[in-house]
Amino acid sequence: MYRIETETLELQLEIVPVSSLVPHEEIIPHAVDELILEFSNWTNLQNPVIVDNNSMVLDGHHRFFVFKALHFNYIPVCRINYLRESVQLRYWFRIIQLAGGENQVRAVTESIHASLRRIPDKNALAELMRKNPYCWGIQGPDGCDLVTCDTGTVCDAASAYKALEEFQTRFREKGVDIQYIPCQNITEHDPPATEPDQLIIWTPQITKEMVVETVRQGKKFPPKATRHLVPARPLHVDVPTRWLKEDTPVDEINRRFTELLKKKGIKRFGPGQVVNGRYYEEELFVFYDKEK
Repeated sequence: MYRIETETLELQLEIVPVSSLVPHEEIIPHAVDELILEFSNWTNLQNPVIVDNNSMVLDGHHRFFVFKALHFNYIPVCRINYLRESVQLRYWFRIIQLAGGENQVRAVTESIHASLRRIPDKNALAELMRKNPYCWGIQGPDGCDLVTCDTGTVCDAASAYKALEEFQTRFREKGVDIQYIPCQNITEHDPPATEPDQLIIWTPQITKEMVVETVRQGKKFPPKATRHLVPARPLHVDVPTRWLKEDTPVDEINRRFTELLKKKGIKRFGPGQVVNGRYYEEELFVFYDKEK
């Protein structure tokens, strides 16, 4: 195992059997299909999947499903202590553009046996959602609403997100487009002015303990439920994909992996970097091949 010590978290890099990982979210099928086509041409896997100490996948669900679909034996991971305070659980909010306005929202809400409660502003909405993590909210140009489901329908974190997924599905069936946005873009900043029929869906504010309990019960959340922010992340480990297909003992694969990483250099970057077209909010440890 290769370890990187940071100020707030230890990163443990290793290779594990694909079958040992446990996802906590479903995947978006077309995203996996696109990755399978892309990954088929790769000779190296650049970045490890982020997992907790119990092998629960935190970040990299679609890569994990691609590895399963392509029948790989092994997968590189970065193992972290999920319950450390420095590891933050955030959420993906939704933006929807309606055609039927408030009446359409009320009709869809009633169809899933839920109710609306008018809330003065987003600060009051956030406070109510902290007290009841199984509710979700709707923010529009004229105010906010708290959506509460029947207790017979929603009784835990998984069922809360399942009800939200049904809420979204009813809108999609009516031709409504749904986009995803990081929650802090709304909760921590003043969002751009919404259009007359544009709504922001605040998703249930569950906790890390709820995520762990959901997986322990053998359940999974719908796609785009959680958004984990880790304080540091390794990039460009560049493991040869042929290793990951071998029928070789995992100890031998990890011996090779550790030796591979020891031969590389590491560049450390502060938060706010763009690497390969992706913006990273966390500190980065980027491996590179030393000049011979």
